[in-house]
Amino acid sequence: MSTTDGPPDRVRVLVAHDRNQELLAEWLGDTYEVVSGLDGEGTAGGGDGEGPFAATDLCLVDPEGFAANRERLRTWKDRADPVFAPVVLVTEEPLSEGLDPESWESIDGLYVVDDVVQIPVEKAVLFRRLENLLSRRSLSTDLARSYERAEERFASLFHATPDPALVLSEGHVIYVNDAFCEEFGVERDDIHWRHIAELDALPSATRDRIEAQIERVLAAEAGSDAARGTGDDAASPEDLRESAVDDGTGASVAAGTDPVPDDVVTDEALDERTETVVVERPGGEERYVETNVKPMILDDRRNVAVVMRDVTERRRRKRELERKNERLEEFASLVSHDLRNPIQVLDGRLSHLEESAVDDGALADGESLADQVEPMRRSVDRMSDLVDDMLTLAREGTAVDETEVVDLAAVAEEAWTTTDAPAATLAVDGDLALAADPSRLRQLFENCFRNAVDHGPSDVTVRVGDLPDRTGFCISDDGPGIPESQRDEVFELGHTTSDDGTGLGLGIVSEIVDAHGWSLAVTESERGGARFEIVTQ
Repeated sequence: MSTTDGPPDRVRVLVAHDRNQELLAEWLGDTYEVVSGLDGEGTAGGGDGEGPFAATDLCLVDPEGFAANRERLRTWKDRADPVFAPVVLVTEEPLSEGLDPESWESIDGLYVVDDVVQIPVEKAVLFRRLENLLSRRSLSTDLARSYERAEERFASLFHATPDPALVLSEGHVIYVNDAFCEEFGVERDDIHWRHIAELDALPSATRDRIEAQIERVLAAEAGSDAARGTGDDAASPEDLRESAVDDGTGASVAAGTDPVPDDVVTDEALDERTETVVVERPGGEERYVETNVKPMILDDRRNVAVVMRDVTERRRRKRELERKNERLEEFASLVSHDLRNPIQVLDGRLSHLEESAVDDGALADGESLADQVEPMRRSVDRMSDLVDDMLTLAREGTAVDETEVVDLAAVAEEAWTTTDAPAATLAVDGDLALAADPSRLRQLFENCFRNAVDHGPSDVTVRVGDLPDRTGFCISDDGPGIPESQRDEVFELGHTTSDDGTGLGLGIVSEIVDAHGWSLAVTESERGGARFEIVTQ
């Protein structure tokens, strides 16, 4: 349709009858740019490209012109799609079923001939028919441009997504963002249209789990669509971006969907959209990734977007929080149980003092004051030890963030200086150096040394040395040892075989080992005592 702010529409006339061609050119020339014949040679070009239909808005053909240019017209319409490329047949034959456009060969549902005009025809009638078709073309052009802008906007949002993302069509990669290429060290062209099962950048088990997740999501979405009575629940670019920048709680974000009654919608689709898998970076580092699967419409096809968020640190923090919560429960148990006994001792002794008459340091029953004070002092010392150990346990339970290379022998000898056992002996045999938190490593040695002194003879000998393959170190003594039946229990918080023990010393050792990412085992030493083996590699 001609406009006042742009060039006139171009009408191409392919009419074999000279008089009819001249008449049509004369009628149309005042309103449109009229072109007769073809531009150049070969097959038809695009709407604005090279070829015999360059920059054509509408074609007028007669039966002879149509027969001669059928394939060119077909190609022109096909390449113009989704823009409407109208073809009008002018004929002197009366309209009949043989000239019904619906009986002409179609291309993907688009008819080669869109309208038939019988001549002679009034000029006003012809113009009205052409204007209707050109209006449709103008509308389709606007829609196509809007679609292109939407695609550009999608591409912009897609590539701006900070998390690795890809779009699959029937399992094949059709879009992949910059973050995915950078994270997994791949080139976009190398994986385009490759099936997800062939994406070597992802471990085989991960690919299988994502494929299974997609199948579950699509099945759940189909069930939700059936419950809603609609099949239009696909994601928009905004949904994709929102899925990629959610609040980090692990909940799936589904924006842009209309609210539906609670008695119709189930949570099955949302529950299936996220799953945690393991991926491997180019350097070999394994990371935990949460995959968010979302059906979406692109190129008029129902595809699936997969957004991958690294949740390794979140999982680490979650595990640490769970461990802290467990320790809080253990503390509550210790406070309610282990502190109750010394408190009861103090309470009983104080009550006895209050009820007894004190005269010159002697009680009414003949006992001395010291007989009452000594057990109270032991109870106070035990409560002090419990408080110190619980505070240590709270500190040592957190993960080690920073380490430095330390000399194992030097740390062990420093820890021994705080051990109150004059008759005991420390022997260090080894030169191992390892990455550790010096303060926590010293606490580990102090607790192991105290365990040996508390449970062994006064002249116990404690040895520290390297493991035979230098993968860690060991601490052994020549005391009574730990029975094999109790070796799995000695690291449990609160476990003790001594009336004066807190049951936290070896539990703290286990916490320090776990915080470093090491492993710990207890065996029997060569002299029949306890031997603790700590593997650091």
